[in-house]
Amino acid sequence: MGLEGYLSRPGDGRSQARIPARALLWSMLVARVLRETSFLAVEHLVHSSVCRTLCVAQAFGDDALAYFTERLDPAVTRAALVDALHGAKRNKAFQNAPFIGLAIDGTTAGRSSSEDCAWCRPLRNAKKEVIGYCHQLATISVVGAGLSLPFDLEPYGPGDSEYAAGQRLLARAAAGLGARFADYLVVDSEYATAPFLHADRPSGLVGRGSSEK
Repeated sequence: MGLEGYLSRPGDGRSQARIPARALLWSMLVARVLRETSFLAVEHLVHSSVCRTLCVAQAFGDDALAYFTERLDPAVTRAALVDALHGAKRNKAFQNAPFIGLAIDGTTAGRSSSEDCAWCRPLRNAKKEVIGYCHQLATISVVGAGLSLPFDLEPYGPGDSEYAAGQRLLARAAAGLGARFADYLVVDSEYATAPFLHADRPSGLVGRGSSEK
């Protein structure tokens, strides 16, 4: 999969690591392939009889995963994902697609009844009453090539906006992917302003133009 370098150096920020970063990260990737997304599911996987078969060197708990992921440098993961996209394009994974697109959209992650951190934003019902809190993100994916490939996200907290987060996300994608990686850009109507649609012009990330959904 071309992940050897990333598995060896994932940007681990732990000062006194007892469990190798490779074991933690590989377990998370295997669980994702198996469509298991929770840390408890990963813990169950590495404590099961298939642990050795999956080449997981050491069992661990969900608290170890939480400690590990909280200290990961996101820039290293972003760079690994961009490298994977460049490799996919180089190996003609998109050759049957007439055009390669990028899509930026908003999403949410997690939910709680209380405001637990500076990133929490309120969820409101039709009466504008606060019914909980969540984290909100702008995401970017490669689309139009037979499958959707999310490769980066940008969170935004109170006082920020999806529009501003999307601009930061597009600028970072342009810097990583380089000129003419994609043929078009798909965004929500709220992004359809001249400053946003021209944001990639200096880098030439999108080669043919932009599209609004």
